[in-house]
Parts: sequence; C-alpha cells; structure tokens
Amino acid sequence: MNPLTLEINLNPQLQENLAYYGIKTSVVSGFITTDLPDNASFRARAIYEDEYPVSSLLEVNCVTEKGENIYDHCRDSGTSIQEAVIQNFNNFSSTLNPLLAALGSLDPYSYENTSIEEWEINGKIWEAYIGKPHVKFVQKIIGFTLLEYDPPDEFIASLKTMICNLNPNNRLHWFRGYYCQQQREITIKEFLMDNQPVNELMNCFDTLPIISNMDFFSCRTFIVIKEKRSEPELH
Repeated sequence: MNPLTLEINLNPQLQENLAYYGIKTSVVSGFITTDLPDNASFRARAIYEDEYPVSSLLEVNCVTEKGENIYDHCRDSGTSIQEAVIQNFNNFSSTLNPLLAALGSLDPYSYENTSIEEWEINGKIWEAYIGKPHVKFVQKIIGFTLLEYDPPDEFIASLKTMICNLNPNNRLHWFRGYYCQQQREITIKEFLMDNQPVNELMNCFDTLPIISNMDFFSCRTFIVIKEKRSEPELH
C-alpha cells in the first residue's frame, strides 16, 4: 500500500522565524503580510508521506508588491514530522537570510549570514545577495578524528560565472545552486534561475573539487540579484 500524502500549513512556524528578524506580520487570505519595504508576503507548507522515517518537502512562496513570485523548497527527513520540519527550516535558512536582506530587512542577523557584492552583468551593475551555503556531510571514519568541512570556494565562484553568463532583464532575479557528492563522484548538480533549470550552463560545476574520505557531501545556497539603479538627481 502506498503511503498517504499529507500537507501541513507552516505559516505559523514561518511567522515565528520572521518575528526573530524583527519583522511585523499578519495573515491575510492565507499569506503572511510583512512590513518589509517591498511589502513582501509569504506562504509556507510541508508535504510529507505518512511513513517512517518521515520525509517532508518544505515549500515557501514569497510575493513582492511588484509581482515577483519567489519560490524555494527544501527536502529533509526525521523520526517524526516535527523533527523533519525543523530540519526543513534549518536548510531554508540559506534562502531566508539573503532573501530578507534583498527585500530590505535591516536585521543584523540577515547580513551576518549574507554576502553582498556588486556584479557587472551585460553592462549593468547588480547587487548580489549571496546566502551562506548550507552544507551536509557524512564522512568516512578515519581513526577517531571528526573534521568540519566548509563549502569549497569553487561553489560560489561557479554560480557567479553561470549568473554572469546570463541575460537578466527584470529588476530582480533569484537563483538556487545545489550539488551532491556521493563517495568520489558528484551525482547531482542543480542550477535554477527564477525557479527554472538552466541546464546549458551546468558544465561550470565541473570545477568543483572532490572531497576525499567522504561518503556524502552536499551544498546549497540561494542568491538574489537586484539591478542597482542611479538615484535621481535633485534640482
């Protein structure tokens, strides 16, 4: 028998996260409205199957007053749906911090976990909000030494190369980069622009190093770029 697919409204949990950043919220027609400068509103849910261990997919939509519909999702698992959702939101932090910074949040925590750079793309200057990469790994046991692993520098460099090879034409775009190494082989590579895969640029991931003594290693991040426009002159 196939497991039953269920859905949970996670707006209350997302409201708690937004409140941590000092953002005032209310719920209107199923969306969390905010006092962010872009008047962004959010909606969150989890889809999971009633089996053990529980695997859940967190889906978050963000809609701006200019009509951008920003979407991201994170999959994780746990011994219960509550534990799986905690892991979902932990993964989602690599999206939430740069997204809030790009939408005008002034909370210091957003900026501590976001790199902000100026990129020139097709003759225009863009502000890039780069989320701190979220890393998961299971290393092989070598003696009794446990090591910490940071994301390789080539990961963000590859994403920047891919983005700068595109032709962004709206005032705001968003990107998700992800890859997974199993044993000594990179088995999954993902690059999305505005929720759509950009497969023709995936060869930029070929520069990623293979990390030795690793059974599993994955890395994901979220990047928002906004066109930087000149301030109007005052007369």
